[in-house]
Amino acid sequence: MKRLTFPVIAALALGVGCDSNQPKPGAAGSATPPAAPAPSGSDVPSIMIVPTPGRPATFSSADGAALSGELFVSPEPNAPAIILVHRLNGDRAELAPLVKRLVVAPKRFTVLSLDLRGHGASKAPEKAKVGETRDLARDLEAAIAHVSEAARPRAIVLVGTSIGAALASQVAFAADKVVALALVSPGEGISGHPLYKPYSEVRNLPTFVAGAKDDTVSKAAVDALEKMAMQVTVKRYEGSRHSAQFLGEEHPELWADLENWALGVFSEAPVERKSLYLAPGKQPNKALPKKGGGPG
Repeated sequence: MKRLTFPVIAALALGVGCDSNQPKPGAAGSATPPAAPAPSGSDVPSIMIVPTPGRPATFSSADGAALSGELFVSPEPNAPAIILVHRLNGDRAELAPLVKRLVVAPKRFTVLSLDLRGHGASKAPEKAKVGETRDLARDLEAAIAHVSEAARPRAIVLVGTSIGAALASQVAFAADKVVALALVSPGEGISGHPLYKPYSEVRNLPTFVAGAKDDTVSKAAVDALEKMAMQVTVKRYEGSRHSAQFLGEEHPELWADLENWALGVFSEAPVERKSLYLAPGKQPNKALPKKGGGPG
């Protein structure tokens, strides 16, 4: 056997001593791995988030419309409910991107997304005229009654787009549990449905208002509602698209903005209803608008 010379021995010793990849012996003589960092909220796999399950909802309006929708009942007892109201000539699919967010949100609303009469799977009363919009507010009233019975929410938030924004404003005063409104692409007088007068009665409620800067239907309404509201979040997006469907296609951040606002009003409690501009005893009833035309 050949003897190792001193330079070779020294080189081997130096190599072992400088190898930073060699494990340091622990108490048992093996490597001690570094502690794994605790996962943050954003690191939790989405598969661990269980969405609120949905089920079909069928109910009737006071005048006999057969209404359909989808109901997602929160796992939290008496959680507030959100009712979603689409545009004219649309259906509940318009607000599906918001539903997808709400059913996995950190705070779980009960969600009811409905089709208005003559839209989607909902049918108008047998004797109703085709295209009649005068009684659409009754559909939202029926939706409020349905979700109140099905889930017993402590409060209700209304989200409406285009004509749905007007409908939400119309029924909010008489619905004691309504605590906040989100009005996307609102307009005064859409298909004969007033916006300003009914909203003035609930302008003390937290309100989200959104529209495109060049939307000729909503531009003036967004400006007016911003001045009228006492607690308001306003979002103006570039372009001229109208309604949540088309505005959301061009500006998908709309859905995140709506979700964030909704989570901010999750704990709102119902407030006593008092007319803000009429004397006691002169409060408006659930008046229905006159017939009219226009975009929806």
